[in-house]
Amino acid sequence: MQQSGRLPARSTATFWPCVRVIRRHGRIIPAAPVRQPPCLNVSTIHPTSYDVVSRRSSAKSAGPSLAERADSHRIYQLAVQSPEADIGLMQHFYRSRRRRKAWRLREDFCGTALTLAHWVDQGARYSGEGFDIDPDPLEWGRRHNIEPLGTGAERAILHLADAREPSTRSPDIRCAFNFSYWVFRRGDEMLDYFRQAHGDLADGGMLVIDVTGGTESLSEESYVSKSEGFEMVWQQENFSPVDHSAELTLRFRFRDGSEIDPPYRYNWRVWSIPELLELLSAAGFCDIDIWWQDDGAGEYGYRRTRKGENATCWVACLAAFK
Repeated sequence: MQQSGRLPARSTATFWPCVRVIRRHGRIIPAAPVRQPPCLNVSTIHPTSYDVVSRRSSAKSAGPSLAERADSHRIYQLAVQSPEADIGLMQHFYRSRRRRKAWRLREDFCGTALTLAHWVDQGARYSGEGFDIDPDPLEWGRRHNIEPLGTGAERAILHLADAREPSTRSPDIRCAFNFSYWVFRRGDEMLDYFRQAHGDLADGGMLVIDVTGGTESLSEESYVSKSEGFEMVWQQENFSPVDHSAELTLRFRFRDGSEIDPPYRYNWRVWSIPELLELLSAAGFCDIDIWWQDDGAGEYGYRRTRKGENATCWVACLAAFK
């Protein structure tokens, strides 16, 4: 089974169910844009019409709808991703065990590789790789996120390949955020992915994944998350209580009523923490930390736990060490 190349690449902000969970601060807030690094040359952090529409189109054009003029990849990044917070969170998890910084990242299901671009942009010692099977977002990310890094682009390698393919160089941290790895719907597929990730990591390396649950994750619901200039419509359908398979659709709607077509669609399995812990252990990971999103957990908004708290909707991260 191959994973969809349009799987989310965002990690610090989850679209489940109708709000973004900013892990850096541990607060649930309405959807808000993410700041791009200076090298990416975005004029403003707000998703105004000048940001979200293609720069090849004139803002004064009265013909095409806002959705037709929009750059879908840029909209997705603004609505869903928070790479700076992701990176801080990953380093926090890594340092809690290894007492040192990580320098090399691998971003699985990377899409436009925005997180990888931010990682490499931190300095000359930082490098990494991104994997995705969809050439469209990968090429867009190469042009808009990686090439603007200048000489730093040489430290970012993009692979048009399955997330189970090996890295060119073993990473310190490997991430699969936004529940993107849920495209592996069978236990043997997930175990194969975890085993490959374990063998691929550098000594002492960390695989970090996010997971969500609660009654809302097991229901057929629709939510709207509003942002400046557009809104994201989240809809989960056809959930099966037998195998936890579900279909998720993300739509981006603009103030003139138009929507980006086609919408983002995902077919996945809603995995539980006990299932994932068993598979990670079977794959060879020796230490697995559960980080629970908690408003009172300090700077990063996550606390390490072995219990968690039951809720209608919760978010956690699993940090598995080699």
